[in-house]
Amino acid sequence: MRFSDLTRHVETYRKRFVLNDRCLPQPLALKTEHCRRVAAEAGDMSSELHWPAHEQDLARAAGLLHDIGRFSQFAEFGTFSDAASVDHGERGAAVLRQADWFSEWAPEDLGAVLIAVRYHNRLRVPAAVCGQPLALLRLVRDADKLDILRIVLDAVERDGFRELPAMLPHIRLEGPVSPQVMDEVSRGTCASLNHVKSLADFLLMQLSWVHDLNYPPAFRRFHDRRILPRILKQVDGDPRIHALGEKIRHFVLHHATVAPEPSARREVLS
Repeated sequence: MRFSDLTRHVETYRKRFVLNDRCLPQPLALKTEHCRRVAAEAGDMSSELHWPAHEQDLARAAGLLHDIGRFSQFAEFGTFSDAASVDHGERGAAVLRQADWFSEWAPEDLGAVLIAVRYHNRLRVPAAVCGQPLALLRLVRDADKLDILRIVLDAVERDGFRELPAMLPHIRLEGPVSPQVMDEVSRGTCASLNHVKSLADFLLMQLSWVHDLNYPPAFRRFHDRRILPRILKQVDGDPRIHALGEKIRHFVLHHATVAPEPSARREVLS
């Protein structure tokens, strides 16, 4: 498996969705850049974790492919909303199963990447996923979340994320934090999008993703990129938020500095 070959296949596939001016629709162009960044992030973190070179290649491949389902989703439905169209993880796995890109891949490698693509967007990882596929899935989920956090915070700091209501019509820019969202984040769980009613809710939902990060390099990036203070700056003023911020700060610092035990990694990759 060569990453350059996979990149060429993906580029050829993307060309199916260009417009008459030979350009991708802007949402798909942005999604393309997102996939490239997730591939790089997953590769860098797998290197920091001292994964074998072959598993680092798989990490980059799964990162590049994780949102491959977005292209046909957007072409068919005109939206990235899974609720209003199809599950883009399931769609992506279906696209890859039909592709002729993997004739030289070992079946277990393709199977691991398919699992990463299929389940990267689930609120919770299915209990049946284990072994190397679980390790890869967790890494891709970390890399994906980190880049989405970057995109969201850049948008909020640029113009207050004015396009958010167009993307998710049930969310308004103004309004306080909803009790349900505060409760979920305070309990250390990922907040449900179904409870999100405002931009403040949306940002706390993003913050709740810290509870679903897996690897120390992801926690270090969360800390070094100042994701917590950048989010808190947007929703400050509520004493509950301040207390929550302190709790999450300690949680991040602990997980950023504690390396995974070798026995845990053997269990994941065996």
